[in-house]
Parts: sequence; C-alpha cells; structure tokens
Amino acid sequence: MKFTQPSSAYNPNSRWWKRPAVLWVLVAAGCLAGFFIGFLAESIISKPVLPAPLRLGGYNFISPLLACNFSSLKVFPEFQKMSSQIESVIKAHTSAGDISKASTYFLNLANGNWSDVNEKEKYYPSSLGKIPIMMAYYGLAESSNAILDKKMTYVGGADLNQTQDIKPAKAIVPGDTYTVEQLIEYMIEYSDNNATELLYNAIDKNTLRNVYSDLNIPTNGNATIENLDFITPQQITILFRVLYNATYLSRDYSEKALQLMSKSGFTQGVYAGVPASTVVSHKLGLVGIAPNGIITDEHELHDCGIIYAKDPYVLCVMTRGSSNLSAMENIVAEISKTVYKNVINGGR
Repeated sequence: MKFTQPSSAYNPNSRWWKRPAVLWVLVAAGCLAGFFIGFLAESIISKPVLPAPLRLGGYNFISPLLACNFSSLKVFPEFQKMSSQIESVIKAHTSAGDISKASTYFLNLANGNWSDVNEKEKYYPSSLGKIPIMMAYYGLAESSNAILDKKMTYVGGADLNQTQDIKPAKAIVPGDTYTVEQLIEYMIEYSDNNATELLYNAIDKNTLRNVYSDLNIPTNGNATIENLDFITPQQITILFRVLYNATYLSRDYSEKALQLMSKSGFTQGVYAGVPASTVVSHKLGLVGIAPNGIITDEHELHDCGIIYAKDPYVLCVMTRGSSNLSAMENIVAEISKTVYKNVINGGR
C-alpha cells in the first residue's frame, strides 16, 4: 500500500504561506508581537520615575514624611490643556510687553497631580519670605505658647512700608506695644514690613534657618541685582503643602497659619480669578527692582496659595515685568481664572 502524505503536512512546494487566510494570521501575529516588543521596550526605556519624598532629618529612628516631590515626573495629561492655555496667556502678555517672564506651579491636593509652566525660571520671593518667619514662631509655640504672648514695643524709626508699592491697610504704630501673635497677624494679613522687622530681629536665626533647611527651600542672604532671583514657584509651594498636610507644624498651628492667610487684604491676583465665595489662603510677594538705585525699571509680583475649590489646589504664579502693577495683577488673575476653570471642568 502506497503511503500518501496528508495535505496539511509540510510541503516546501505548496507555498502555504501565500494563502489569504494564513496571511491574515501572520499579519495579526506580527502586529501583536510588535506591540508587545514596543511595550516592553517602552517599559524598559521610559520606566516611570516614582515621586521622591521630602522627609524631615535630624532623627535616628524615624524619618517623618513632609511631602512628595513630583518634580521628576511629566505634566499629568489631564492638565496638559491647562498648561497650554497658561503658556498662551504668558506669551500674549510677554509679546505685548506687559511682563518679561512668568512661571506657574499647580498642584491638585486631592490627588497629587500637578502642572507647571516655565518651571526653571527663578524669582526673588520678597514678602513670601514672611511665611517661614510665621512658621518658625509657631514651631516655637508648640513647645511653649508663651512665645506668642511675648510683648514688643515698636519704637519707630525708618518706615519700611513707605517704599512699598502696595502699602498695608493697617500697620503697627510707633510707641505702641504688641504681642508676638499680634505682630504675626500684621505681618501676614496686612504684609506690614515694620512688624516683620520686629519679628525677624527677635528670633534666633538658627530657628529660622531650620525652617528653610528642613523644607529644602533655598535662601539667599546676600541678594543683589545680579543674583536677585533664586527661587521657583514649585519651591515656594512646599510651604503651603506642608501646612495643608499638617506635616511640619501641629494640626492646630497649621490650621492657624492657613486661616490667617485666608484673611489677606490682597484681593487682586489669584483671589480675583476665582468666584468671590471661594476661600483662598495666599500670600503676596512684591519687589521693585532698581538697578541704578533711583528708577524702578521692573517689578516682580507673585501670588501663591491654596484655593479651596471642590478639589483644593495650590497655585503659585510668579511674574516679572516693567508694566504697571494693575496690569500685572490682572495677568495673575487671568492665569488663576484659567486654572480654576480647568479644575472645575476636570481638565476638559
């Protein structure tokens, strides 16, 4: 009996690989293999970078978590549209000559997603530096709240508010005596430079330096026109993040600090970009830059804080330009409004 090879067996002359049905299988298999190879390569080459935590040092057996640092991650996709809109606002006002540069940092406190624009630009913090002074005193008060009852007399002298472009609505009066707690209120709520000077001179500078070093925030004690700018919006927002999370000060003093900042008399900027019923805990920073000591060529106007929307978020807007302050305030408000709309609409 003659053996007959089955038609399905391998036959080099049959050209089975040219059959239409087999071709479809091969194409599908090739695409599937390509997908998995690509996925594997992307996983190896573009492996996501995990957030680097910011922890408090100085301990032997514990490492308190202060906040997570998302600076190594890309902008989250849902806020890419928002970033593009902010870039458009900045570009339009830069082209118009209203500002020379601007940067923003946004962090959704509900889920940790963030977005920034021109993140490498640096600025002078100005009155934003009043927040660490407040935190240093509140930190001391956790050991003994008697520090807040300590009294100081303002003897007067050079009025440090005189040169401010936005003068405080209320300020301490020469000859009057105030508690530390009252001076903190003047410093934060009204941004009174004279109250700030009293508090700064009275505190141990190591205590204040510890706030900066603990939170990994840069300082520049010898700022000049040449090296004036040294801090980014992202670095400033760590102050608000640790207060919101109550991871640096106690819950009571974190609450007290943010409540005080919610009373800020500055209602332009970030505050003006959200509905009037929205609570905003924020701090203004403003400095006039005068290279020749006489004429102020540029200003830096910053506004950073927590906006208590349905999903609370941190927003820090820092700007520099030669336009009038009203125009710069409007730019900050425009950016704030853009961010608020995106947050409310979920980035759509």
